[in-house]
Amino acid sequence: MFKQQFWLVARQTFKTRFRTRAFWLVVLSPLLMLAVVGGIAWLMTVTNNDKTSRLAVVDAPQVTTYLKQEKTVNAKISEVSTVSEAKQAVDKGKIDNYLIVDPTTNKYTLKSVNGGTPVDEQTLQAALNQYAVLTRAKELHLSQAELAALLAPTTLKTEVVSSKGKTTDGDATRTANRAMSTALGIGIFVFLTFYVGMISNEIANEKSSRIMEILLAATSPAVQFFGKIAGIAALAILHLLIYVVAGTAVALVLPDNDQVRQVTSVLSGVDSSFMIVTGLLVLIGILLYMVLTAIIAAMVNDQSQVQQAVAPISYLAMVGYILSLLVAVQPNNLLIKILSFVPFVSQTLMPARISVQYASVTDGVIALGLEIAVLIYISWFGLNVYKKNVLQYNDGNLTKAAILSLRGLFIRNRN
Repeated sequence: MFKQQFWLVARQTFKTRFRTRAFWLVVLSPLLMLAVVGGIAWLMTVTNNDKTSRLAVVDAPQVTTYLKQEKTVNAKISEVSTVSEAKQAVDKGKIDNYLIVDPTTNKYTLKSVNGGTPVDEQTLQAALNQYAVLTRAKELHLSQAELAALLAPTTLKTEVVSSKGKTTDGDATRTANRAMSTALGIGIFVFLTFYVGMISNEIANEKSSRIMEILLAATSPAVQFFGKIAGIAALAILHLLIYVVAGTAVALVLPDNDQVRQVTSVLSGVDSSFMIVTGLLVLIGILLYMVLTAIIAAMVNDQSQVQQAVAPISYLAMVGYILSLLVAVQPNNLLIKILSFVPFVSQTLMPARISVQYASVTDGVIALGLEIAVLIYISWFGLNVYKKNVLQYNDGNLTKAAILSLRGLFIRNRN
């Protein structure tokens, strides 16, 4: 009987919230925002009227020849004999910039026309530096092989070796995991804020309209308590799956897009163990917040008290989010290290610490075990608090009533 009623309540809660505009507004808003940003970027690219810069080199044929051969400077290179000829070309609109070479001091002066297409100064500087090196090499009678050996840079490749002996590109893995951790920190906070408000409104709605008495006459408090949590949790999972499907579809439809390639390259460096542990930590963390919110929401008398009741829960979620941003700065901070194992904040802190290699997957599994233990505890013992308050209408200070009721999570009834 319990099982049948449980699925009935869960399904009804899911269907009711699934049809609301608020749910689809939250789901589609980020997707629409990304689509608008992508559309604007595409439109700016298509309507870009920037012309290739035109650069004239004054009386330096060797420099002109080198710049034309190297093709590193994105400009149409030409040569003029004198500065006066360059100025005449400017007046006629034939060039945008001209380069004056002082052969005695080997200094260069770039003159750019106001309103013309400028030359990338850094690229031009690098090309001229390379030309100066080649010129000095010829004066010293160095061969191409000797010059290449002299200028050859040293390389340092970082590799990360897992406990299983698997070696991966360290920089790519760390970059990918950090990006994933930051995205998760923001995403988790948004999810928690939205679904905490949803489940609190669900319970407060029924309590303020006195429907709860009718529902509990037909079912048990446990059915209502766990059924509503399951229904909202299924909605959150669907929300996440929509984003996964949408992201996969964009990657398949636009594989050559620069932004899509950048995101897929980052995600390709994320190791599977990090994704699994992080996914489970996030899922259990969301369930923890839902259970706690359901307990608190049972204490409100009407909708006007919902914001007051769930505000501390939102602040608690914000603590984990803010601290996760500090992990990259102080990853081995003792407070952050301890809190990364504490339920209600571990779902954001532990993935962040794993991503910067200051915590292991084993640490993540320990944090996950603690989350599950706390979830089981507050679910079954919190049910007693829910039963006590769901049909009770408190007068006076709501915070005081909440504290007195939550004592039941830690102090057993001896009667």
